Amino acid sequence: MEKILVVNNDIDTMNLLKKWLEKKTYQVEYTSNIDSAIDIVKHYNPSLVIVDIMQKEVAYKIKSNAEIKNTPVLLMTGYTSKNRGRDVPFNDIIEKPFDLDLLQKKIEKLIESDLIRN
Repeated sequence: MEKILVVNNDIDTMNLLKKWLEKKTYQVEYTSNIDSAIDIVKHYNPSLVIVDIMQKEVAYKIKSNAEIKNTPVLLMTGYTSKNRGRDVPFNDIIEKPFDLDLLQKKIEKLIESDLIRN
């Protein structure tokens, strides 16, 4: 079972994502705490981290940490401008509100690429 960490400050979004991901047979952890997210990534060793743009600091910390920099990051954003998230290091991006089929495809693609790397 593949593991996913969701980092989001919106408890409702986290709970909905957790339920949906668990139905898709993923093991899910979540946090709204930016400071603990990196420790969770190091110990939980997820195949994917889904980060809300409001917690973009987590993406910076993951991608700048030699131990976990290869962990795929899917950035969720409500911003629709051309520059959405361009300053944030991520592997893929999805705009909110997101289509669940598109989200599933992006998750599968990123987890597959993580499995190939490891």
